[in-house]
Amino acid sequence: MSELSYLMLTGSLSGLVSVLGHAVVGSAMDLLRERGGHGALSGAPPVLFSDALLHMLCGTGLGLLFWLSWGLAAVVDVPWWVRGLSFGSLCWLALALPSALSVALARDLTLKAAAVIASRWASTCLIAGLACAWSWR
Repeated sequence: MSELSYLMLTGSLSGLVSVLGHAVVGSAMDLLRERGGHGALSGAPPVLFSDALLHMLCGTGLGLLFWLSWGLAAVVDVPWWVRGLSFGSLCWLALALPSALSVALARDLTLKAAAVIASRWASTCLIAGLACAWSWR
């Protein structure tokens, strides 16, 4: 398997891991809130199949972008995880955050719902960046 297809597969699996992680954390938070008598977490949108597919495709694109950037080859003498966090953070700031804010403003979402959407995209970008940097090292 070529490096490009390996990075794209790694990125797509990272997107799915991100969605799975948010589903588990969200369910745990809902359970804790119900036990405390505060009710369910009302501001968090549910995880849908389309969300999982979108995050998987985004992870695939991040793997391609990582390959096109040569794994941030200009960043030298740093551990792989610093390169991965840098790549993921840059992608989140440049690609995902403006899109999430645009959706939140267009739909008049609550601050809590907008924060959940932004954190989902942040975790997708960071996990994909870390996974691609680890496989590149």
